[in-house]
Amino acid sequence: MTTKQLVEQIEGEASVYFDTDDEKVVFSTIAFPHFRGMENILKGKNALDALVITPRVCGICGHAHLMACVRAIEDAYKNAGESVVLSKKAENIREFTVVMEIIQNHLKWIYFVLLPELYKRSDSKQTSYPLKGAFGASLATKAIALLGGQWPHSSYMVPGGITCDPTYIEILQAQGFLEELIAFFEKESLGVALDDFLAYETCKEFAQGDADIAKIEAYLLQLGMHEKGLAYDRFIVLGKHQFSRQSKIKQTRFFSVDSKYVSTVESFSPNEKTFARNALYKDEYYEVGSLSRMMSLQIPLIKNIHRRYKDSAYSRVMARVYEVAHLMKHVKELLSEVRIDENSFNKPAPIETLTASGVGIVEAPRGPLIHKIDIEKGMIKNYEIITPTQWNIGSSNKNKLTPVQKTMQGHSKTDALFIFRTFDVCSVCTTH
Repeated sequence: MTTKQLVEQIEGEASVYFDTDDEKVVFSTIAFPHFRGMENILKGKNALDALVITPRVCGICGHAHLMACVRAIEDAYKNAGESVVLSKKAENIREFTVVMEIIQNHLKWIYFVLLPELYKRSDSKQTSYPLKGAFGASLATKAIALLGGQWPHSSYMVPGGITCDPTYIEILQAQGFLEELIAFFEKESLGVALDDFLAYETCKEFAQGDADIAKIEAYLLQLGMHEKGLAYDRFIVLGKHQFSRQSKIKQTRFFSVDSKYVSTVESFSPNEKTFARNALYKDEYYEVGSLSRMMSLQIPLIKNIHRRYKDSAYSRVMARVYEVAHLMKHVKELLSEVRIDENSFNKPAPIETLTASGVGIVEAPRGPLIHKIDIEKGMIKNYEIITPTQWNIGSSNKNKLTPVQKTMQGHSKTDALFIFRTFDVCSVCTTH
């Protein structure tokens, strides 16, 4: 029997069709039915217009789209033999806003999606969690806006650097918001100091902090999520950043990666039209996102979790929780390194002289985001976007399941839908 489930409380919405036998999922397909046409809108526009249009693909990860776009244009300059020089200040501020965006996304997911779902399963009457998520995310976005000019949909990154030129006072204000955010996260989420949490080496230590993270871990174990939601145990990280490492991981074996091997195929969606495509690497499906990034760093705690529970739903959730703490420490260091006397912008050749192609890759909240641009005399001939959800939440036939299809197989629909949400789904990016 095939049944349809509309999945809401994600960024956008999706339809999941379950084929069940004896109340267990034997096969599922996913549809993202809302067409938006961002790639078509970009064709024929001035290449710099993409810096304004692409951040509007998503209301959660606009800075990631902006960075992927500007990296693609800068790559085109380099492929045309033109010099593009970024100051350390520009690199750090770009990275700061993108990382803070990941932090605010994760906090919203933890408090708007994960905890309400867990408490729904436990019949709890807790209602304060969305307020916590909103407060934490607001602190992150205030820091972003100080340097990016606004949030969401900023366009302050440009080929050659950034348009902002922060004062010492603005850097101090951003540090103040970050310190307040860390204090909030330590008290409400971790129950221990940030550095103490980052020093954990085994998952048994999660219970030390008598706060929200300890409750999340306990609920996941009660639901058996440490044994459910297993995919292929294959991971990939493609974006170049200071907070993760580009790599392909199969179980615990590491390999180098090259984005030229990324491809997309049509999704299999027999029950409803979908505007998504599936993303693959060397014709194989890989999981992307927080678990992949934390695996790439060989962090002792994540290695312990993976050794015990592989790529289970539990591992996926707790890696995202850990990544919040990891990124908070990282951005604190980034801000401390900003030198306000450095150039913010080094002007490249006029865009009208540029005829070339480029690729920009960023680790967005949910995984690698790829922008590809073809430019002719400064105008966009073609634009392609490959988003993280296309990697995790693809929809294929029974002969070659995508990560999410494999994770839901063999479980009740209730468990399958929870597992689906552990990937932190984004519909609007997927149907760009």
